[in-house]
Amino acid sequence: MKKKILFMMINMNVGGTERAFLNLLKCLPKEKYQITLLLLQKKGDFYQEIPKHVTVKTMKEFPEIGPLISYNPKEKIKRCIRNRDYNQAISLIYLHLLLKIAKDRRILFKKVFKRVPKLADTYDIAVAYAGPMDIISYYIAMRVDAKEKYQYIHFDVDQIGFDARFAKRIYKFFTKIYSVSDIASGHLKKRLPSLSHMIVTKENDIPFFEINHLAFKKDVFSPVKMIRLVTIARLSKEKGPDLAVKIMAQLRKVKQDVIWHWVGDGEWRPYIEQMIADHQLEKSFILEGVKKNPYPYIRQGDIYVQPSRHEGYCLTLAEARALNKPIVTTATSGALTQLSHGKTGLITDINDQSLLNTIIELIENPDLRKTLSKTLQEINSTHSSRDPFEASG
Repeated sequence: MKKKILFMMINMNVGGTERAFLNLLKCLPKEKYQITLLLLQKKGDFYQEIPKHVTVKTMKEFPEIGPLISYNPKEKIKRCIRNRDYNQAISLIYLHLLLKIAKDRRILFKKVFKRVPKLADTYDIAVAYAGPMDIISYYIAMRVDAKEKYQYIHFDVDQIGFDARFAKRIYKFFTKIYSVSDIASGHLKKRLPSLSHMIVTKENDIPFFEINHLAFKKDVFSPVKMIRLVTIARLSKEKGPDLAVKIMAQLRKVKQDVIWHWVGDGEWRPYIEQMIADHQLEKSFILEGVKKNPYPYIRQGDIYVQPSRHEGYCLTLAEARALNKPIVTTATSGALTQLSHGKTGLITDINDQSLLNTIIELIENPDLRKTLSKTLQEINSTHSSRDPFEASG
């Protein structure tokens, strides 16, 4: 009999967590598992990539309860008073004071989730995959019946907003808490010492064969003799696109034959576009936008650069490794977990000057680029995919 698994995600936008989830699905044989995906929102460019054997559902109550969980209490109280809804205003004031005194956000969740029924089905495994995300963790913990429950943490909790009080009280209902790197696991254990025995490192699985297959589907660059730097990341502060533009501005002063291709989009796009214009880099720092298949860009690039300020694992680093690319990356948790400096990549301090110096070093040393690529190729030749739930825990 097939094992029944429930995964819960926010949506299927193009991002590292969503791509990691799709990679995980490829490791789960459909002959062995009956898989259900529960989304908060049925949207995203990766939605069409969900395998046909996966049953997709949505949390129909989310449009109603989502704003209540993330609400600004002061603004909502003011709005109620302006609308002369005094009973609701008094109720919100009482709730707001109770939350401040008790310092326990479960009070709000319990109140809001009264209108959310339990799922009718029982599962062998239920996974809060998009983590840390409090609404998903609470739903899996309190509204799903399953023999085993797993919480995935995809980020370094020292680098993001993380409510350790809430997590300590909710994560105790899970069987295991999976973090994507040893360093991230260590930080999580320090924040949740009473649950440290439940925290296990489980790195994202990388489908090497498929990545290489997709990488050769097409060429994206014309055969011009240039050094091409490539980054796959959102245009957001934590990914460091501003550092990249500053580096490119300096690089152009000493290296005219360099182009930087940034694949991805995000809330910082207008800001980065303005930086590019200010530095007159329109022809040398190219914003490629979101690509469902970014792998040809990595394959045809000369150096993969990850200028992030923080990363829990960094799936795109793993994908660059899978394509045997020379890598320059900042010293995030994800980089320190995946790479050995000088052997499988070059790791720098998290600032533009350190990145600039290392990029120039790698540009000027083609033999080092070849050595890094060869080492990765030898390591990758031993890789094999595995069923992540074959031996639970």
